[in-house]
Amino acid sequence: MKIPLDLGHHCIETAAKLRLERMIQSYFKHPDPGTDEQIRALTWFLENGDFPELRTALTGISRAVLNFSKNPHGVEIKTEGGPLKMIWKNLPGSGW
Repeated sequence: MKIPLDLGHHCIETAAKLRLERMIQSYFKHPDPGTDEQIRALTWFLENGDFPELRTALTGISRAVLNFSKNPHGVEIKTEGGPLKMIWKNLPGSGW
């Protein structure tokens, strides 16, 4: 599953939070199992990502795509500068 983020005006954490808010609003208007899965994945990402480290790694990047696999530790961030391995604040034991 892929979730694009616009980092042009916000850091990755804020961009992810804004994207999550839009997804939730959309879900309440038109429930969709695909959106539900994206909401759970993005919530998990926000709870477990090491955002100070990610902000540093993404300095100067304006667009990113979160690429979620079934193994949550394998989340990859794709950018115009190439892929970036996800940085966790602690390696969680359970996935989304």
